[in-house]
Amino acid sequence: MKRTPREAILVVFAAFTCCVAAAQESKMQDARELIRDPHFQRGFEVYDPKPGKKVVSGVLQWGDGAGKPVWGLAQWSSKSPLAGAKPERLPSGAVRFSNEAKAIAVGPAGTDDADLVMRVNARVEYGDRPRQKGEPWPHLLVEQAIEGHPSLASLQALQFEISVRLRHCEKFPMDGYTPNLHAAHFQVFITVQNRNRKSPGFGDFLWFGIPLYDDRRRIPTPFMAPDTGHNKFIYTPHGQTFTSESAHGGQWVAVKSDLLPIMREALQVAWERGFLKDSQELADYCLGGINIGWEVPGIFNVELQVRDLSLKAVQRVGQASRLP
Repeated sequence: MKRTPREAILVVFAAFTCCVAAAQESKMQDARELIRDPHFQRGFEVYDPKPGKKVVSGVLQWGDGAGKPVWGLAQWSSKSPLAGAKPERLPSGAVRFSNEAKAIAVGPAGTDDADLVMRVNARVEYGDRPRQKGEPWPHLLVEQAIEGHPSLASLQALQFEISVRLRHCEKFPMDGYTPNLHAAHFQVFITVQNRNRKSPGFGDFLWFGIPLYDDRRRIPTPFMAPDTGHNKFIYTPHGQTFTSESAHGGQWVAVKSDLLPIMREALQVAWERGFLKDSQELADYCLGGINIGWEVPGIFNVELQVRDLSLKAVQRVGQASRLP
């Protein structure tokens, strides 16, 4: 049967649409979730607050059959650690572990406390004496290693998602207050690390930051400098890179971003500034780990909620997913 030109065009268009749909489905099938236990239902191993080597000092779990935690709970430089805290059931169904200085709660999906709520009352940590220059500050972070170590060179995209909501921020009077020393900020950090054992730079890394809240400004500004502990480069882009919305208003703020091109830029800046100098091969660099949470150098009482966490690696066709 002979087709009219219009019919032929429609057939070609339908075939093209099917090909596009198939390609999109294939891409989704290649996206691998890197975050284990993204709703925090297996609890946390609690680390000793002394900075340096990670020493497990307790476990925060509830119920039966959760399995071993994959998340660690870091409270660096804190005077009031959560190890030994007892679970408390909230009206929402969430479970909270708390003391006078901090709290962490895990809520069931769809509830007012889902998925994770993190609180720090730094007034308990500092008293009425604000932090001085050179002194440490309390942290409350959840963290995990990223298994499989996908190489950045093997990826087509790195799809990151998170939603956050500021639930409380109270700033107490501080003598000698300066925003450079006294603040409260919540962020995500992912390590971009040389995992090629044959490379002279094996083990070296940078911190890739995703700023979600900073009390000093509605949209966090960039920060690019070495850290104070290990002289590792921190690359935190402007908050506008990830979202134009501010968490200051107390509403939910959603971040959905392909991190891969921004991480490649981070490596380039690090190399230009003399960091990671033993290797400039993109294929050597992988995702090492992720941490999420509060750093509170000022006298604040703050609480923030997290949900819908995801980090998916989309593999390039024909590329190996990890280094040997």
